[in-house]
Amino acid sequence: MNKRTIFPQVTSIVLFVLSSVFAIYLASIALSIKVVSPPRSTTTGIYYIFYYIVAALLFTFLLLFLGRRYRLNFLRWLFIAMIALVVFYVFNYLGLVIADTYEQYYAIIIAAPVITVVSLVVYRRWFVVDIAGFFLCAGLAFVLGVFLGLWAAAIFLAIFAIYDYISVYRTKHMVGLAKMALDLDLPMLFVIPSEPMSGEVKIDIGEGGRDQGAMALGFGDIAFPGIMVVASWVYGHGIHHGLPFALFPIAGGVAGMLYLMFGDVKKPAPGLPFINTGVILGALLSYLIFVVL
Repeated sequence: MNKRTIFPQVTSIVLFVLSSVFAIYLASIALSIKVVSPPRSTTTGIYYIFYYIVAALLFTFLLLFLGRRYRLNFLRWLFIAMIALVVFYVFNYLGLVIADTYEQYYAIIIAAPVITVVSLVVYRRWFVVDIAGFFLCAGLAFVLGVFLGLWAAAIFLAIFAIYDYISVYRTKHMVGLAKMALDLDLPMLFVIPSEPMSGEVKIDIGEGGRDQGAMALGFGDIAFPGIMVVASWVYGHGIHHGLPFALFPIAGGVAGMLYLMFGDVKKPAPGLPFINTGVILGALLSYLIFVVL
């Protein structure tokens, strides 16, 4: 394979690793200043999984209904507002590390979401959306990874992996959602060009998964496995094996992405069954090595 062929795949893997590491860094800040407490058990939050799933289903079908029936422009503003909110939350923690004064802290936490919104509205390039998506994925992975216990996170990811498989290969409504996102210019997908310096890119998600100059990857394909990585780190941190405990889930996620991208997988393909399986198996391996053995 030449560089043009593998650039999007390599970039996607780098995004996953960096997003997961950044989410761990945010978790370390939150735990060090005791703003949040680690899960009390490995099943903490398991009762909330049902609510998350119902909310995700309702939100997905609402988006499809509104997008297909009315093609409302406010959907783009809704996604931009959601990204800005998560960016604000992320920089609340980063500001504690970066700023030396209260003035600098408040300037940072206000400027970050404002710059994000302005960039997404005015400078609508693929790399702007990708940068915003990076902070969104890391922020979501951090929040849920700190909240959910290790096994609760594993169950959460397993359920969404099954849902992703059904929604792509059976009902196919997730493919429709991806097409709608591109059509309405909704910031909910990483768009990675085949050439590093590409400015304008065009992508078409079809039955054969063939694109025109770029590859699309849902934000969820980066954020969800990141939850397992953070939950693993938090659990490992409690037994003094934080970083080593998280390395195996990261490696498992990378292995899942490699198989998804280069294996014999029908395209367009659901990412979560492969990536989530990898991070869950990695977490199980960490548990076996650092706890059982």
